[in-house]
Amino acid sequence: AGKFPEESVAMQQRIINRVEGDKHYRSYLKQNEPDPENTPTDAIITAARQVAKTIGAKSIVCFSLRGSTVLRASKSRPGVPILALCPFKETSRQLALSWGVYSDLPKAGSYGYTVSEEDMFNYDRPMVEKSTDDFDLVLKNACRAALKKGLVSDPDDLLVVT
Repeated sequence: AGKFPEESVAMQQRIINRVEGDKHYRSYLKQNEPDPENTPTDAIITAARQVAKTIGAKSIVCFSLRGSTVLRASKSRPGVPILALCPFKETSRQLALSWGVYSDLPKAGSYGYTVSEEDMFNYDRPMVEKSTDDFDLVLKNACRAALKKGLVSDPDDLLVVT
């Protein structure tokens, strides 16, 4: 961290803001944009980027258990922030390190699952559980998280990817 960790991070942020604010940066990204893989996830993310651009969405919301959808969205640099909602602390923390991702860890039970991460992914003893919450509640929690993080001022500015 050195003697001046806060100043170091502030300088890094100024450099990032300057580079990403440059008019040539977007064209450079567009020229070097990776081709989408032939997967359903990439098809959805590619469509979400186009829809977000067309409707002027201010943020994309991705629900994810292990983070693969969020990482694919981040890789394509959609031009708007990505709100990643993940019920697992470790995955949520890892996603927060990705480009343009604002990760949020929903309150227990608000994502629709009440089992622990260890039980959910214990393939020796598969567990089937019905969701305890409906999708409307999950969407409302996503809107609250986006508003709380300052990503949008109106929930209608969100594009939800599931």
